[in-house]
Amino acid sequence: MTQYPQQPAQSPQQQGPHFLPPQKKKHTVRNVLLVLLVLCFLGVGGCLAVVGMAGNELAKSVDTSTEKNAPRDVAVGKAFSIGKHETLAGWTVKNEAGMFAVSGKVKNVETTTSTAFLHFKFLSATGEVLGNVQCNSSDLEPGQTQALNCIPDGKFGKYVKVTAEATF
Repeated sequence: MTQYPQQPAQSPQQQGPHFLPPQKKKHTVRNVLLVLLVLCFLGVGGCLAVVGMAGNELAKSVDTSTEKNAPRDVAVGKAFSIGKHETLAGWTVKNEAGMFAVSGKVKNVETTTSTAFLHFKFLSATGEVLGNVQCNSSDLEPGQTQALNCIPDGKFGKYVKVTAEATF
């Protein structure tokens, strides 16, 4: 038989219960999801801001373009600008076979090639439309001038007001 060395007797000591500090839980998945969620919200918010600003600028440019092309009172023979074109001084209204006819020249005042489309409306003292004349030009390079090509319309009569607008 093998003898084991004798070990000193241990006195039973009363030890209090050992409390281990609680382990901190790692919330890696939760934290990653929260970061991704915040980034998504920031991305969507940024996109909405960019789209909103672009929409606002577009609305402003449309308003400016609409004002530039809107109907306006014009005086026969006097120069006026509508859209990208200037109708030069000296334009006339004639009675052509009992209908309103317009003749004159138009100039492209923009920096790009453009075609003029103008609509003249002739009104009586009571506001009745007596005639409408549609005019156009061919493609005009910047600064080019051309005689208007107009289609007579309406029964020629005494008018007190003429309006013009771009119709493209």
